[in-house]
Amino acid sequence: MKKLKIELLIEDVKGNREVAYTLLEADHPLFLTADVHIKEEVLLVETHLEEGMYDWGRLGELTVEEQLRHLLNIGRLYEELAFSKYTYSFDPESIVFTMNASPRFIHKGIKGQVPPYDLLTADEFLQRYKAMILSLLDDKTDYSSLMDGKLPFYKGNLFCETILEAESIPDVVSLLQEKYTEEKDFNEQHYSRTPNSLLTKLKFSALVSSIVALCSLVGIAYLLFFALPRQEMISTIRLAFIQEDYSQVISSVKNIDSKSLSQDDKYIVAYSVVMTEHLTDEQKAELSKISSQSNEDYLRYWVLIGQAKIDEAIDIASFLDDPQLLMYGMTKKIDEIQRDPEMTSEERTEKINGYKSKLEELKKQYLTPSDTSEKEETTKIEDASSAATSSSATTSSSSSKQ
Repeated sequence: MKKLKIELLIEDVKGNREVAYTLLEADHPLFLTADVHIKEEVLLVETHLEEGMYDWGRLGELTVEEQLRHLLNIGRLYEELAFSKYTYSFDPESIVFTMNASPRFIHKGIKGQVPPYDLLTADEFLQRYKAMILSLLDDKTDYSSLMDGKLPFYKGNLFCETILEAESIPDVVSLLQEKYTEEKDFNEQHYSRTPNSLLTKLKFSALVSSIVALCSLVGIAYLLFFALPRQEMISTIRLAFIQEDYSQVISSVKNIDSKSLSQDDKYIVAYSVVMTEHLTDEQKAELSKISSQSNEDYLRYWVLIGQAKIDEAIDIASFLDDPQLLMYGMTKKIDEIQRDPEMTSEERTEKINGYKSKLEELKKQYLTPSDTSEKEETTKIEDASSAATSSSATTSSSSSKQ
């Protein structure tokens, strides 16, 4: 049980002190029970909060209907203590409430003996009561500022302005009662009370449903934007492969990550690339021996050649340490550079010469003299073809200018 303490000087207790101490410890339905202790020149009064009691600050969390019910109960305190020998301090900090919303004063005084010595007049109670009502129903104002002089000039909540115009405590209580009845009827018509346990279950169910719905949306999005298009692409390349439409196979995987293809699909694309590349019949016959059991990186090399990702293909050829693949990749790179319209002639020449130098080094390192002569002949033919292509392009350009 929580205890609240207040200290008074012994000299502040007037008249018969023993009688005063007895009255302070006596039970009263509108005050908390208290124990009195005397320590030297100090009177220590301890009051006890019963289980479930709460202070004024809790009222801000309640519904308007419940706030009005608490304010109504406070309004009845004046009449009930008007002729009592007990006095009290009347402000938000001096009141607590039971579980039934009944107000209790924390500390009590005794008329003429223990502070406060006098009961509040009706006007004093009314002014403080109005300030408490306004500060609770309008969160834009507060009790202290209203009591410091702002109360007569209050403007804001229309109902609060009506309260401010009331001339007596019964008038205020009557207005509160009318508003309380109106609010209660409205709530009964538009809302229903639900146990917290059921509300918790509903919230949990809503959360689970939201998660399931989100997962479903993600799954549907994955299906629509990735799985189905990918499955359609795989079906297309397999059908085209069966029909020996190798160009269709290559164009279908142009923008696909080669790593994402299965081993069988890598083989299909690699074989299609071999069949469409400008190779001799002997080379095609030799390379056509590849199968789905071939090295995965070897198959990826040809897939990347078909996707025109020559740099990645050269990297794989270097990793495999295969000079034939490396030289073929460099030949493709030279061809790619020659066809790049964004390069200046100086850049194009510089890069081509660089790759040709690397190509010659590889030929000297890995090819036999007979292979070298054959390769040189092939290179001459390719260079002549490239020159013819460049000459044709130049002629076309000149014709266009003319």
